[in-house]
Formats: sequence, C-alpha cells, structure tokens
Amino acid sequence: MSKSVFVSHATKDVPLVAALVDLIEDGLGVPENEIFCSSLPGFGIPAGENFVSYMREQIFQPKVVVLVLSRNYFASHFCLSELGAAWVKGHKIFPVLVDPISYADVKDVLLGTQVIRVGNDIEYNWLRETLQAHGLATKSDTKWDIKRRAFVQKLPALLEELPSPDIVDPATHQAALDKLVQYQDELLRYEEQADQLKKQIALLEAAKDLEAVQVIRAQSTGTENLAKFDSLVNEIASMKYKIGGFEVFKFLLADHYDMHYSMDVRNYQDEYEEAALKKIVNLQDRSVNWDSARPARLRRLLKDLDGLLANDEVLQEIEMHYASKEVPFETDNLEFWQGFYGL
Repeated sequence: MSKSVFVSHATKDVPLVAALVDLIEDGLGVPENEIFCSSLPGFGIPAGENFVSYMREQIFQPKVVVLVLSRNYFASHFCLSELGAAWVKGHKIFPVLVDPISYADVKDVLLGTQVIRVGNDIEYNWLRETLQAHGLATKSDTKWDIKRRAFVQKLPALLEELPSPDIVDPATHQAALDKLVQYQDELLRYEEQADQLKKQIALLEAAKDLEAVQVIRAQSTGTENLAKFDSLVNEIASMKYKIGGFEVFKFLLADHYDMHYSMDVRNYQDEYEEAALKKIVNLQDRSVNWDSARPARLRRLLKDLDGLLANDEVLQEIEMHYASKEVPFETDNLEFWQGFYGL
C-alpha cells in the first residue's frame, strides 16, 4: 500500500533529502509511517522486500510526490522513471528546484508545473498548504516557522556536500526523455488493459449460463472501444513532447483540421526552431512538414481517432464515460485538446 508522501530523489543528494524529510516530518507533522524515501533508514524499503516491486507499489497511489530536482536527479534514469510514473498516474506533484537547476530546465512532462526554489523560505508554505489539503500537516504555525527557517539557514552547507553528476550530452538526454514518455504511455495502456481483462475474467467465472456470458461479451466490446480511445488519446498527447513543445503541437493540430492558427515564432522562438531542426515545420513558409516522420505519425493517429468517433454508438458510449470532463467531443475543438491532450 502506498504511503501518503513519496520523496523522489537522487541517491547522491541524501544530505539534502534527509533535511527535507525532517522538515516534512518534524516541521509539518507528517507521521514517519506516511513518508516514503528510499535512501533513508526508517523511511525506505523494509528488509526482505524486493526493491523494484516495493518502489512500484509506493509510486502507485501516494497523495503527494515531492520531486527533488537536482543535476543528480536528471542524470539518474531511475529518477526519471519515477517522474514519468508520477506524471502518467496524474499524482499531485511538488517539484523543488536545486541550484543550479533553473526554471528554464523544467521541460517536457513538467512544463507549466508550479515549482519552488530550494532556498526560497516563503515558497515552502505551498508545500504546507498542499499537505494540509490532504490532512497531513498538523504542526502549529510557530513550530513550522522555526523548522522552516532552520532548514533554509543550513542549506548552503548541505548543497556544498552534494557531488556533481556525470555529464550527459544534451542529445542523449533528450533521447532518453523521449523514450521515457513513450514507455510510460505504453505502461499506462498495458495497466488499463490488464485491469479490464481481470474484470472480464471475474465476470465470466461468475456467469451461470450462456445468456449471461453473451451479456458480458457485449459489455466487453464497449470496454474495448474505451481502451482504444484512451490508447489513441494518450499516444497523441505524448507527441507534444517529441515535436518541439506545446505551441508547436497546437499549430500542428490546427493545421491538420484546416483551422486558421498563425505560427507565433516571436513568442515561441525556441520551440519552433527546435521543431524546424527536427523537420517538423518549415519556418520559411510557416508550414508543417506532414511527410516528415513525426507529423506523419501524428496525422495517422488523428485520423484513427476521428474514424473511431465516426461511429455514433461508440461516440455516445465514450461521451457518457467522460461526461465529467464537460468538454465537447469535437476533435477539432481547443477544449477537446485541453481536456484530453493536456494543452
């Protein structure tokens, strides 16, 4: 069973992480048995437990994931896997930037996420508010203020203790991030399919006659439509991390559906220049290179999605399932893109 607070960190950053966990436990009042931090005795993996299995269990459903984003963190494939898992499962995340990591380094799955600097005294109140919202922070204002200020005062010495990571060239790092997003998308689809199959098997085992079996089969057809929709939507959404950024992704969607949407190179120069280097767009005539590999893949996925929703019965079934989103089921609508692609 997952503990309430998962502290995702690099092993090399233990001195800093130990002080942060002490702040969460003693300064905020979060019980020790509600905090998971793999590198600290008493907060990590019990003796006899399988490391990978126990880590997977802990990242499954915590209430808050605290990300200690340092150079060591981004140099660790295991840390990036934890980050990807937290993003795929939609957990509440609280990123803490450790110098010299800056806001400009917060990209890909963290783009647009509110973050704090490790040395910013006041911004830690956001962490307190986040944990209070889950009923986890119970210490008084006075206790919190004293512990928080003491933590910030000793930060310079803690940061000096942190070793530097091995340097990875940017191209290798980006390739790893692309694969991470792809693998996490696949993991999510496999988990959903496995859950659906388990439910169907349980129902079939409980069925008492042929008529009941036929009803279950009819229901499973609907489940297959939902699974196909989710798979297509997740794969389309993942494309925005592979083509240069959110703005470029929006431009491609608008172009595919023949909607007028200008290429805003002035405000999103970095995104469009990266997309141009990847042969996603042509900056000279402000067009999409639809024959290029990634745009072609995106167009095929969009056509598959439109084809699926062209069936009125399937469309009605999926609309009912996602009625709580309160967005129009129009694939050429910005509200649909925001609701399902994360724009």
